Amino acid sequence: MLKKMLVILSSVTLTATLSAAAAVEDSFQWLESPKDPAALKWATEQSNATRSALAAKPIYGQVAAELKSVLGANAPPPDYTLLGNKAVRLRRDAAHPHGLLEVALRGADGTPGEWRLALDVDALRAAESKPYELRWYNAKDTCLAPAFDRCLLMLSPGGGDQVELREFDLLKAQFVKDGFRTVASRTQVAWLSSDRVLIAHAAEHEPLTVAGWPSAAHLWSRGTPVESAPVVARGEATDALIELAAMGEGPTRTGVMTRAIDYSTFELNLIDAAGKVTAIDLPRRVKSFGLLAATSRHLIVQLAEPAMIAGQALPAEAVLAYDVSPSQPASNRVSVIFAPGNGDLVNDSFRGIVATATRVSLIVDRHLAKRVISAVFDGTRWKTRDDFAGAPGTSLTLVAGDPVGEDAIVEQGGFITPTRLDLLRPGKPLQTLYSEKAAFDASGFLVEIKSAPSADGTLVDYYLLRPKTPAHPGATPTLMTGYGAFGISLAPGYLDPVVGGPAMKLWLERGGALALPVIRGGGERGEAWHRAAMREKRQVSYDDFLAVAHALETSGFTSPQHVGVFGSSNGGLLSATVAVERPDLFGAVVSDVPLTDMLRYPTMGMGGAWMDEYGDPSNSTMHAVLLRYSPFHNIKSGTTYPAFFITVSTEDNRVGPGHARKLAARLEQVGAKAYYFEDSEGGHGVSDALQRPELMALRMTFLIDRLMN
Repeated sequence: MLKKMLVILSSVTLTATLSAAAAVEDSFQWLESPKDPAALKWATEQSNATRSALAAKPIYGQVAAELKSVLGANAPPPDYTLLGNKAVRLRRDAAHPHGLLEVALRGADGTPGEWRLALDVDALRAAESKPYELRWYNAKDTCLAPAFDRCLLMLSPGGGDQVELREFDLLKAQFVKDGFRTVASRTQVAWLSSDRVLIAHAAEHEPLTVAGWPSAAHLWSRGTPVESAPVVARGEATDALIELAAMGEGPTRTGVMTRAIDYSTFELNLIDAAGKVTAIDLPRRVKSFGLLAATSRHLIVQLAEPAMIAGQALPAEAVLAYDVSPSQPASNRVSVIFAPGNGDLVNDSFRGIVATATRVSLIVDRHLAKRVISAVFDGTRWKTRDDFAGAPGTSLTLVAGDPVGEDAIVEQGGFITPTRLDLLRPGKPLQTLYSEKAAFDASGFLVEIKSAPSADGTLVDYYLLRPKTPAHPGATPTLMTGYGAFGISLAPGYLDPVVGGPAMKLWLERGGALALPVIRGGGERGEAWHRAAMREKRQVSYDDFLAVAHALETSGFTSPQHVGVFGSSNGGLLSATVAVERPDLFGAVVSDVPLTDMLRYPTMGMGGAWMDEYGDPSNSTMHAVLLRYSPFHNIKSGTTYPAFFITVSTEDNRVGPGHARKLAARLEQVGAKAYYFEDSEGGHGVSDALQRPELMALRMTFLIDRLMN
């Protein structure tokens, strides 16, 4: 009887909670439409009020001047690409915040010669009166091998995920007259031959995935309308998205279509120049985001769970190669490049693996110490060798591999170690391509790796960058940041976007500290670490982060009124969630391009793609789980919250501005302090100090004012 009464009471409580949540939902749903006139008017008024309030702070003028100085003196590292006998870089500085695309011929030693300007993006913006941002991240697919003279540039008007495709001649430094060109839409593309490209676009009447991305791949021939290009492969409407790539060169160049059925399940298909599709026989449960790299002969993936392949039991985390050679028997197509053991792990799918024409380079992690290994296929198996190890406390990432050669680029850096880019050439010493200039005196700081027990007893490591001699013992102003989702790994970087960019210099030089917890949901400990915080287990990610905050405060290092939390995207969800759950642990919160309404996230931006990660709110069980931590729904009257600074772009069509707007409106409704700033462009990367120094000056003013007084 008692058990039955408890169940009834629990049901009544849940029903009441859901009803209250629904009432809150209805009152702010009008803010979700990105360009609704009423919502835009509200966003403009809020942004103007934030600008006025923070610019009036006594410290603002000094912060803005210091930030302008550091931006003028310290440009971020360029984005380098190796393309056969060419090197290409996208270089940005204070005078060219949107970038200069430059090309150089490589010498016999592989290093670039004289750099020549190919495209000035800021000049293009001015000439065409359009706020273009260049998406330069997959040149091996969008530039035509082996000469790489022609590229399909992706230009985003406003910085969102929609791009205009335009054919560009790198050597002539001009757009190709009557070349391949599309209107702005969500687009995937890979070049197959001089006159044919594989394209998926979200123009009118095209079939879309649940996330609003194109679901059909077309074979588009030069001189024909893209609308008439025949469909050669399709995903499903329920897929998250499809991705296109290419491998090889000349007549054997082949397209690769990856179906992201969800963000844990992937299907790979080959598409030849004639449009013939061949399914790849690989396990579907591979790590994000499916295809990691490709040599001229092998596709590279990493298992997310154990699998039996051709009678061989392979462990989770194993890095596999799939041989696409037509002559290879099906039973011999899969080979193992790397298998975990002795604490070793390849844990960064994005920048932990690159391929050249015949080699694969990997970053191997052992208890946060990293080294580079390379592997070469001898016709039967992969032979590996250690290339070099990173210095203690620094990070290693692999930036690029030459698709028709054997060189790669490796990046090294850390919290107090400026970034360096080196050419990694088989059998040769590293050759430095770029060294970042130091932006601050690092001699007064140190980096520690510490641990704190989470709520369930799991030890959570965290990096702590701190002054060697704190100016305020026991009250050190400390910023915390993290991510903790989709298996994405964070690591120490030198004033990089993860830690707030160049503005972090202002924080450190005033005696501030920075903590980066390695929380579950990320990939730092492999796929199991990621899956430990998926869907119904999401709360452990927040528990991990809160455990580190608690440890910093109870150890006597700092105190709650001097601790701030910030994060972007899922990190913005993280910062909002932990501050709403434990407002007593934080003095200030920055939530950048966040998710905040976890009951309606599939309806905004491309949120429909993320239900494998977060769970489906239409499912009653997951609805209750999401409701328990959804920041928007858990803000309550009568609770004292730390002050929030919430930032977003109207053009953010990945998460959508509705989340940020609703969070700010709900905080204001209960009387909490919330500064809101929405920029008209910038997309999901709105918090770019070079492009939007005012936003970053306002943010740093907010943090210094709240946490350093």
